Amino acid sequence: MKTPFYFIFIFTITVTVTSPLISGASDVIYDTAGNKLLKGVPYYITPLLRGSGGGLTLSRSTKDSCPLDVTQEPFQLSSGIPFTVTPIIIDESFIRSSYPISVEANVADPCKGSKILKVGTSAVAKTVTTGGEFNSPESCFQIVEDDMMPGLRSYQIQLCPFKCGLNSSTSLTCYNVGVAEDADGKRFLAQTDAVFPVVFENSFGKSVQSV
Repeated sequence: MKTPFYFIFIFTITVTVTSPLISGASDVIYDTAGNKLLKGVPYYITPLLRGSGGGLTLSRSTKDSCPLDVTQEPFQLSSGIPFTVTPIIIDESFIRSSYPISVEANVADPCKGSKILKVGTSAVAKTVTTGGEFNSPESCFQIVEDDMMPGLRSYQIQLCPFKCGLNSSTSLTCYNVGVAEDADGKRFLAQTDAVFPVVFENSFGKSVQSV
């Protein structure tokens, strides 16, 4: 992403997580209908609290730029585009908490490259884009349960580089993936110290927008 800007981070609750390679917990992740989150099924990823925007989508930072950025829809009633989640180490049909996963956009990509999400390495902001690689540190995510609002099931997406690939780092740290806002008010998904509670809504039976 070539556009220079400064980010304002949203939900400024600092959380840095240190965790083992595979958590002892085997909690299953659920969608908004109360069903298990399934491998390869497309889901909308939307914020628990809709007042500040809608679901996650893909967009370009500048005309014809690639890879695509993962951004948040500005309108709270927009669900964004669907994404699929795939376990990396243990091949199961459903998704478990704290297990490494790959996240992939489930729409046509005008960049014609990988639709797997990854976190960039920019010194300004580590934004999330397409163009990732399965089982690589920069594309190694996990989902953990968030307890921001007791009684309402929600989740936090985290980047856990040490859980995937040939990562030489000795750090056993996972980083929250949240929303950052640029000077123009556009909201980008990025590695942050902030929490961003999300829910997963099955996209079957709904029309899907293009990017």
